[in-house]
Amino acid sequence: MHHELFQQLTEDNIEEFLDSVDTVLLDCDGVLWRGEDAIAGSPETVRMLRAMGKQPVFLTNYSILSRKELMAKFQKLGYEVNEDEIYSSATLAGLYLQSHLNHDETVFILGSQGLHDEIESFGVTVAPFDSEDHVFDIQGLTETLKIDPKIGAVVVGFDINFNYRKLLRAANILSSEETHFLVTNEDPRLPSNDGWIVPDCGCLIESVKKATGRSPTVLGKPNTFAWDFISKRFHVDPARTVMIGDSLNTDILFGYNCGLRRSLVLSGISSFEDVTKRIAEVKDHPEAEKWIPNYYVQSLGTLANYASRVGLCDVDIESDSVISETSIEEDIGVIGDEIWRDIKGVAQPNEIRQELITTV
Repeated sequence: MHHELFQQLTEDNIEEFLDSVDTVLLDCDGVLWRGEDAIAGSPETVRMLRAMGKQPVFLTNYSILSRKELMAKFQKLGYEVNEDEIYSSATLAGLYLQSHLNHDETVFILGSQGLHDEIESFGVTVAPFDSEDHVFDIQGLTETLKIDPKIGAVVVGFDINFNYRKLLRAANILSSEETHFLVTNEDPRLPSNDGWIVPDCGCLIESVKKATGRSPTVLGKPNTFAWDFISKRFHVDPARTVMIGDSLNTDILFGYNCGLRRSLVLSGISSFEDVTKRIAEVKDHPEAEKWIPNYYVQSLGTLANYASRVGLCDVDIESDSVISETSIEEDIGVIGDEIWRDIKGVAQPNEIRQELITTV
């Protein structure tokens, strides 16, 4: 299959696309669900992929839940998943610490109980946190601060109870350059169903970086740490693997970094307008393709909808899984024409698209 950049998946090319893929890496937030609600059509698409003999692998930067908790969420939302197919950033933290800490070393965690539980499931000891009693001055904090010399690593994840005491302790533990500084992910915000801006782990990490002057090891996407485990566990052929996600800065860049094809779904963080803006920003960059998906589609459910229409599968997709599909495609056409004119003056959009969209 000829792999262009930023081509729309449609009824005309869905069969060719699916025939070219054996392994499908799927982000979760914005692809499979938003908040506590499944994105309509996504459970059916995962079932369709399995029925076609594809191997789905679920790769999320979400660190709040352990794999057992994620399994419960998958099942509640109608997804058929095996636990060993789930790679969260919390799982990656456990894998990293399992191989990098000495047997008598512990880890200090800024994060959720789920992150604690997942790391402990790999046989790693989590250092207990000190008192949460309210202290109203710096001297009071430093006088009660205790640093266990056995702590060999600090992991920063999403922590809804992040506070100054935790920051103070993490900064002092990390004053030793021998202490591992790990972060689950650097995403600035989480997808939201209700329009609220929900700051993610990246916002917390910045404060720890400022306090310590250190750069962390980032475990989640777009870094390739997960790929080493996934490719070996599932004997993956990169040429027959696609990364499907909703974020240009994490999912799409991760796919590029691992040598995979990338498909953006427009049901989460990044919009069509975001892609066209990105094209305008990087069009002259020698590695412009690293920030641009090979494909785009309205939602994961749209894949099964197209496959069903052309007779590749027999699935009953809820009508709202492809809500406003036609109108969105019309909007995309208008926006696309405008952005191509903005980039290359008065040339025809298709001519410009051919010029900008190079093979990978």
